[in-house]
Amino acid sequence: MYQFKIKEQESGGYRFELGKINILLEGYTIKDDIHLLLNPDKAIAYFNIEDRLYGISNNVPLCFSSVEAFYEAIYQQYLVFTNNGKRLALLKL
Repeated sequence: MYQFKIKEQESGGYRFELGKINILLEGYTIKDDIHLLLNPDKAIAYFNIEDRLYGISNNVPLCFSSVEAFYEAIYQQYLVFTNNGKRLALLKL
């Protein structure tokens, strides 16, 4: 299981933090060590790189049912925007 830092928000919902990635969601349950999203289409994730904020919603065309799956997808996007993403660009040459 990922070691998310989970904070309940004063305005409602939760914020999951791991590394540079934050995920905001309305609610969740835990089943088999997986955080299942109660309203998957209302979850959003964001990260900040060089004072630029990037946000992604968990909605059409891809909608993940767990925080872990959503985090993995966002982490791949994060790699594209960081130096680690240069490896991905080289594979396309």
